Amino acid sequence: MSRFSRKRVGLVTFLLLVAFGFRLFVALRLPNDTPDDGRVYGQIARNILEQHVYSHEEQPPFVPSLIRVPGYPLLLSAVYAVAGHGNNTAARLVQAFIDTGTCALIALVAFQWTEDEKQRRIAATVALLLAGICPFTAIYVATILTEVPTSFLAVLLCLLSTLAFKSVERRRSVVLWLLAGLTAGLAVFFRPDSGLFAAAVGITILVSSLRSVPQQGFIHRFRRAVFSAAIFSFAFCLALVPWTIRNRRVFGVFQPLSPAHGEMPGEFVPRGYLMWLRTWLDDGRYVGPVLWRLDLAPINIDAFPKKAFDSTEERERVAVLMEKYNGKVVTGAGAGAGARAGAANAAAPERSPNESGEAQAHQEKSPEAETEDQGEDEGEDEGEEESSDEESQDSADSAPSDVEMTPEIDAAFAQIARVRISRAPLRYYVILPLKRASTLWFDTHSQYYPFDGELLPLNDLDYEIHQQYWLPLFAGLTWVYTIFGVLGGWILWRSRNLQARWWLLLAALLIFLRLGFFSTLENPEPRYTVEIFPLLSILGGLAISKLPSLRSEI
Repeated sequence: MSRFSRKRVGLVTFLLLVAFGFRLFVALRLPNDTPDDGRVYGQIARNILEQHVYSHEEQPPFVPSLIRVPGYPLLLSAVYAVAGHGNNTAARLVQAFIDTGTCALIALVAFQWTEDEKQRRIAATVALLLAGICPFTAIYVATILTEVPTSFLAVLLCLLSTLAFKSVERRRSVVLWLLAGLTAGLAVFFRPDSGLFAAAVGITILVSSLRSVPQQGFIHRFRRAVFSAAIFSFAFCLALVPWTIRNRRVFGVFQPLSPAHGEMPGEFVPRGYLMWLRTWLDDGRYVGPVLWRLDLAPINIDAFPKKAFDSTEERERVAVLMEKYNGKVVTGAGAGAGARAGAANAAAPERSPNESGEAQAHQEKSPEAETEDQGEDEGEDEGEEESSDEESQDSADSAPSDVEMTPEIDAAFAQIARVRISRAPLRYYVILPLKRASTLWFDTHSQYYPFDGELLPLNDLDYEIHQQYWLPLFAGLTWVYTIFGVLGGWILWRSRNLQARWWLLLAALLIFLRLGFFSTLENPEPRYTVEIFPLLSILGGLAISKLPSLRSEI
């Protein structure tokens, strides 16, 4: 081995050790068991080992469940079986290894996406560095959530797809597409929305048939692309078969994934209320106070910002509905308004409080949002009035309550939502999704760190936990990774190599299909888009590899 080869191997080894050391520090010093999803995953894993049933129940009779896909609970159960039931420290250490592996895969993808022999080594090394020190992904090794294995499988899918695209041997190409399809299916078993990764690969396969290859006509290229897509899709669907069969036999339903709202078969989902939230909610700070609290605690009308209402009359209608939800008797003019609001569905059957509470327990909750102030509105002062609102909300939380979102109330919210959508369709279909996408991307991504919070307004920063330093730093790092990603995409676009544009298309689809999907939902939590940072690290490696000063150093 030459001196330069030993130097490169030593550098890569050092960077991998730095990446692992950073994640080990985070796993041991910043553990976080706050997310409700983590408790659900842990309970399922323990029930698999102790009760031999896939159930999220904490007490007998441990009814079978389908509210979560089985990938992460099975991973936890494997860790618990070796290290002890409920040993989340061991789970975090395993995730530290997995996320370090993701960093190595990121370097390999950057290596494959660069054609120049000299530049590809630089691109791989820089991509490894960017991935290794990325604080946005590293923090998830400390949580019992699916982000770490999902990112690993997403980058592995990207690598396998890249190798399959570059393969000229038919048999090797088939094997690679089979492995890519199985990887995509396995990713869906950790997060159902990972199906968007499979869609990105499938679209890229079909677009690749447009390539210009000497002595091959379009029909031949298209047939080969369709064949590759069929192999990939077959393997992807094959991975979902066991879970689908299990759900059909146990519940009598066709459910290859988990339900969109985490509900058990037959449980009521307040789709009208969720649709109303989508007509105004554009910031994750409101998710906790008005969504995750649903059917668990009272929700005061002051928890909704001014932008949630188009008129005073609309606010009064919502206030009456929330009074009914909170279990308060509405009389007089308020009762009349409530009757008018829900007249179309007044005879709808109601569910029991137990059902409503259980349904909400299945949904994913944001610890960040649950700690936000309940009465924070745009343009309002935050003095004594805000403190009064917080005290009243805390008092309401501590007091016994019989809250319930009934089908009648939900239908009234659906009616309000339809009116708002018809009044401003551009706001609902274009403006709000763009705002949610911006929130998802340009958040500080400080969730689960001790200094977690919102950067703006600056007057609200908590100096005791040093938010005035950390949040601007994290916001700046978000811009740094974004700029590197854009530059890397520009380099791929400017390349004369047609394959380079395939990589750009694949990266763009992997990022923006996911971003676009979550921008249409009522819970824009930035953690759902943390998977974009590995891709930005890859593109950033390509961008920095073009710097002339690096070519003689690595």
